[in-house]
Amino acid sequence: MWEPTGPLPASVYWRRRWVALASVVVLFAVLGLTVAALVHGRSEPTSDEPTALAANQAALSGEAPTSVLPAAPPGDPTAFVAPGADPADPTVGTGVTTGPGTQIAPAGAPSTAPVTDESRVETSPVAAAEALPPGDQQPSPPATVPPTGPVPCTNDMLSVGATIDRPDHKVGDKPVVGVVVTNTSGEPCVRDLDGSRLEIVVWSGDGVNRLWSSNDCANPSTPDLRTLVPGQPVSFSVTWQGRTSTPGCAAPRTVVPAGAYRLLTRIDDLISPPTPFLLTS
Repeated sequence: MWEPTGPLPASVYWRRRWVALASVVVLFAVLGLTVAALVHGRSEPTSDEPTALAANQAALSGEAPTSVLPAAPPGDPTAFVAPGADPADPTVGTGVTTGPGTQIAPAGAPSTAPVTDESRVETSPVAAAEALPPGDQQPSPPATVPPTGPVPCTNDMLSVGATIDRPDHKVGDKPVVGVVVTNTSGEPCVRDLDGSRLEIVVWSGDGVNRLWSSNDCANPSTPDLRTLVPGQPVSFSVTWQGRTSTPGCAAPRTVVPAGAYRLLTRIDDLISPPTPFLLTS
């Protein structure tokens, strides 16, 4: 049955068979493409479905729905232009809306973010004070330094006295004389009792002639910081040879004759009351 029979040549019958077979194949291909297009068209949502889906999601979450703009073909200058906006306006359609109140600016666009409290420049108190006119600047209060120990002794906190071992001596004796420093305040204090700051002096009875000083021939200078307790005297004594002296011991020293004399002492510029004594022959 495959061999063609008839009055025409066999090649004519073979060509007819191939044309018929090709027509059947083309018919089935067209039917298949048509069915595929119909199925694909049913599965894709319409242009209104994204808006409805977004509205449903917003209703469930309590937020306002966000408009979904249709995508524009590449190179279209009207891409992302909001409905009702002028496509020619360069300030419109330059951002992508991602949610309520949120917009992504394109690259190169100037920032229009508002200045928040965190971005404000704070002015330091020092700079603010320097910005004031000279007459309006207020002086800074002095720094309070907490006490770390006894305060320095002032002259008002001390008393100084002159002592002698006996109120009368014979000429040629060697009396023991001294200076006494007492803290008369109600708190401990510190004072330098350096030997050069202390002095014992013998004066004539009328207080006119200076006869001898403990610092004339020896003037030691050695810092001696002492904490003076209130009411507790601190004394220093020397032995007087009974002879005169001058500063630096430049003049010859002579024996002090019999008579009435007075003894005075000092610490710095705080001078004691005179203590009288007698030298007898």
